[in-house]
Amino acid sequence: MLALRSPRNKGSVLAIQAYIRLKLMTGMARSDMLRLTVSNIKEDGLHIQRHKTAASTGKRTVYTWTPELRAVVELVKAVRPVISPFLFCKRNGLGYVNEATGESHGWDSMWQRFMDRVIKETKVENRFTEHDLRAKCASDAPSLEHARALLSHADARTTDAIYRRKPEVVKPLGGIG
Repeated sequence: MLALRSPRNKGSVLAIQAYIRLKLMTGMARSDMLRLTVSNIKEDGLHIQRHKTAASTGKRTVYTWTPELRAVVELVKAVRPVISPFLFCKRNGLGYVNEATGESHGWDSMWQRFMDRVIKETKVENRFTEHDLRAKCASDAPSLEHARALLSHADARTTDAIYRRKPEVVKPLGGIG
């Protein structure tokens, strides 16, 4: 594969910041995000087929365009180190996921360096994981059903038990009597 150098400003920090923005909007799993290619970008939105269910249910999700989602996808494309079919790619234009093993050591290393820098250079005191970002997306969704759809879960019980971390806000009934 030929990877063309891009004159745009980029770097691993910018790539991870763009990745975080996209993850907080969509709640996509890491394996799905790291497999995103420009062919996932369609006229009606960002299309994914969950890697985890590709061989079983074939679950597909379309994240419809909003101005914010378009802007984040454009940012992701702009911070790539090279022009590549992958939205998140290494300097050689290849994706981060080793399809034979499912591992993404290069991304994992980059994430760890990013977290070290966040802890050292910001007011953030506790490390967070990509799974925490996925949970934040689900917790910030206005309803359990919306959270379930964002995370592409077949069963809302998974979303509720694992990913919805904010307390449920309940309005009490009116007066006694």
